[in-house]
Amino acid sequence: MAAAGTAQGPAGKYVMSGQRRGLLTLTPKGDLWRVSLSGGAAPDGAATAADCELEAEGPLKDGRIEARVVPFEGTNIDLTAADLAARPAKAQVTLNAETASVSTDFQGCGVGADLSGRYVRQTPGAIAEGDRVTDLAAALPDARLTILDGYPWARFAIDHGGKRLAIVQFDGENEELADGRNSQQAIGARLGWSALKPALRVVRVEGGAS
Repeated sequence: MAAAGTAQGPAGKYVMSGQRRGLLTLTPKGDLWRVSLSGGAAPDGAATAADCELEAEGPLKDGRIEARVVPFEGTNIDLTAADLAARPAKAQVTLNAETASVSTDFQGCGVGADLSGRYVRQTPGAIAEGDRVTDLAAALPDARLTILDGYPWARFAIDHGGKRLAIVQFDGENEELADGRNSQQAIGARLGWSALKPALRVVRVEGGAS
């Protein structure tokens, strides 16, 4: 359990480093670990590849989780036992202090998405690339967002408890608002999470939790 370099072991969220965005979540499940991966694509406006997803389970030994991909129902991908019987897949997570290196032979990702790579542990409570609006709303229900810019990519300031947590961009270009307006039409507006489309993901963070 000390392989991740912290007292609580490797449990938590890790954010992909580099140009591609991705999120790794490690969750204990009895004697095994649940490996949840999503993202894997580089932001490219309307041409951004669809998020890939993967769920796997396996034991932790000597700082490494050797996991087999398991059936799951995701946002963009559903994988059945029959699918895996025809084409089994695995994911390996190697832990080193606050980082996790992922390697997988999963072939269910679309063109332009790859879940393999280096991930860095996310500080609890921090806002990171790959976070969904629904996740942030659950974690920070009372936060308020102010639209700072609207073109070509909107920037949202997120404030909570009288403090500025971060300035973020989402993967919706100029079409983030749930009521059909684009952010250019609402610069300066102060909003709650319900004003945004719930499936949006964070693609860039300036600053972090204070």
